[in-house]
Formats: sequence, C-alpha cells, structure tokens
Amino acid sequence: MLSGAARAKDLLNGVPNRFYDFSRMDQFTFVQLADWCIENVQSTTGEDVSIEECLLIFLDIVGHGTSFKSAAQTWGHNEELIKKIFLQVIEVLRVLREQDELSPTCPTFSMTKNKWRVLKTWRPSRKAEGYARVGEDVGDGLEVKQEEMIEVLTALNNFIHEHKE
Repeated sequence: MLSGAARAKDLLNGVPNRFYDFSRMDQFTFVQLADWCIENVQSTTGEDVSIEECLLIFLDIVGHGTSFKSAAQTWGHNEELIKKIFLQVIEVLRVLREQDELSPTCPTFSMTKNKWRVLKTWRPSRKAEGYARVGEDVGDGLEVKQEEMIEVLTALNNFIHEHKE
C-alpha cells in the first residue's frame, strides 16, 4: 500500500480522468488551489504532510463519503491526524470564501451539491440542531456546522468554476 505522500503524488501525476473522478476538478485547477492555500494560509497540521495531500484527504472524505477511519488506513496516518487535516482544510476554505467573491456565473450550490457525497451521508446531530456528523464509521466522525460546510463547499465550487482549465 502507498504512503499518503506517494498516493498524492500518484494521483497528481496519473491519468487526468482518474484524478478528475477522485477530486472533482482537473489537475491544473487543483495545483492552483494548492498554491493559493500555500500563499494565503499557514499550515497547522504540525506534521510533514503537504497541502496537496491535505486537500486530497479532504476531497476523499467530502467527495467520496470516506470515513475518517477508512481515510486513516488509506492515507497511512492516524485517525486524529486525518480529523485535524479535515478541520484545517475547512478553515482554509473558509478563508477562501471570505477573500473570494462568488462569481455570478458559478453554478448554484443546489446544482453542484450532488458531487459532494458527504452531503448525502450527513446525519443530523442529536446534540445540537444545525450540526451534522461527517466521516462517520460506527459512531465516530466529527460534528460540523451544516451551514459552514455548505459555505466551504460553495467556495470550493466557485474556485473550481473560476479556475478550471
């Protein structure tokens, strides 16, 4: 099995259609997003994990509905680091949303939500209304604000729309 860094490199340097199916964007747009992240937000993982790998882990969870436990096994990190990476990418995308105006030509969220499997697997939180569990696998996962998740996915959709090759 490939390490997380090797898997990220394999995806980035692999077949464009396979990359698009995994990430929901082309490789050029992905690299632009990674560059934007490096230029605008300080990494907080405290580990030797590239921004590209962090973004791919996030996309694995939101685009494929992968649980944190499964992502940890696939990407070769412990589950706590995967959760930390996920939350860091949410923060990065929140900054993107604050700094980037939504394009009037960007498809609406209702039109693009089908590509984010995480939205199909949300379970409402029993603890607080407006929250949902993400990355759940037999009772684990994280509770996130639904509205915040929609905002960061909107920012991501807008970035993809504005920068696609």
